[in-house]
Amino acid sequence: MMKNTIFLLLFVFALFACEDDDSVFEPLTEGLEIKFTPVAGGAMMHYRLPNNSDIFAMNIRYKDWQGLDVLKACGYSGDSVLLDGFTRSQEGIKAQISFVNQNNEESGAMDYQFSTLDSAPWSFFDDLTVRSSWNGFQVIYKSPSVITGMVHVFYLGTNPLTQKEDTILMSSFPITQQGDTLNFIQKQERSSNTVIVRTEDFHGFRVRQEIYPDIDAFRAEQWKMSASDFNDFGLSRESAKAKTGVEYLFDGELKGLERLIASAYEDKDSRQGTEVYGAYLAGPYAYGKPMILDLREQKIPAWIRIYCLYPILAQYAVGQATWGNVWIGSYEDKVPCKISVYGNSTSPDPDDEGWVYLGQLDQNPKREAVTKRWSHLTTDLMSAPKDVNDLETKDPIYVDIQFPPVNNKYRYLKVLVLDTFDTSKEDGINRNLQEYFTLQELEVYVKKD
Repeated sequence: MMKNTIFLLLFVFALFACEDDDSVFEPLTEGLEIKFTPVAGGAMMHYRLPNNSDIFAMNIRYKDWQGLDVLKACGYSGDSVLLDGFTRSQEGIKAQISFVNQNNEESGAMDYQFSTLDSAPWSFFDDLTVRSSWNGFQVIYKSPSVITGMVHVFYLGTNPLTQKEDTILMSSFPITQQGDTLNFIQKQERSSNTVIVRTEDFHGFRVRQEIYPDIDAFRAEQWKMSASDFNDFGLSRESAKAKTGVEYLFDGELKGLERLIASAYEDKDSRQGTEVYGAYLAGPYAYGKPMILDLREQKIPAWIRIYCLYPILAQYAVGQATWGNVWIGSYEDKVPCKISVYGNSTSPDPDDEGWVYLGQLDQNPKREAVTKRWSHLTTDLMSAPKDVNDLETKDPIYVDIQFPPVNNKYRYLKVLVLDTFDTSKEDGINRNLQEYFTLQELEVYVKKD
């Protein structure tokens, strides 16, 4: 009796085993097409599924660069799937591909292999330039077509909490497809920098790090200039009454204090406007005419900075007022929008062949660009100071014309104003036919010795 019972149990187990074998999902794969294309950080798998109603989806299993299991799924609604999760270019990465039916039963796996290209966080360094910049350093990068990952930029500095040498984070940003040029200005004054650039994937894992030592910081300082260091070959319109001339170009008054004070005494009935400017005025036909700056010794120029007036609640000079025939009631169209600057080591002669191009200001002179011009506040009456105390609280209006951070020394700078902003009103009248221009102040900055 016991023997019969054992045989019966074995028969039942065998029957269930046969039923399990029959339930395995093994669809026909005729018509299946799979192709892998290496891309940055992985591979694109292009596929066409068999024309089989038993197949609901397809699973792809592989291990990423850290050895972690990855599962990707795809179906009839698409024709490709990205197999990502890699940093370096690799070949012979194994993938197991299987089918799934409506009951979520999975077929046996088929083995495939694919290759990858370097990921964006890795190849980021292939087109990366770290170089000197004024008062800091510059990071320039291009980017691959597939964009993933973050970048962290550090420099070796002093930790303000411990007062010990440490890596100081300057910026963290995602890699962008367009690439970028980033300027970093340091609060800690250092003559040279060690720059550390680190990348990571979007899971927060570090991918690559590179160190760039001995990047010259090119620390800059203002170089004191005076009227005796300046030669415009007679372009300046000098007037003690209107307070215009070369002396006002270097007097340290940056915003228009002289004009604000004079506006309080303007005779509104005369309709001549306030003739006092406390500024430099050049002309007529001053466009393209040289102004020579003598630095008195060989220096590495960093940039020149030019200023313009704050809007003052007063009329600009017209008629019989001093230089009324120059201003013609309009200031903004005498503000430069295009300037070129050159350097010379040996000669102040504007026609000397030794002049070297250093940099430029180049903004659109047309009226449609008014809101983008560096001096746009000159037409913003809402920013006009109410009195002298109010003026003192405002930041000056200026623009810098920067030069390359290279160790080339010059004694002389040649400045050419080539155009001013076109602020013609609706009447279309050009109020600067004689090509005058004005500067509130001019400063020169050089590399610190």
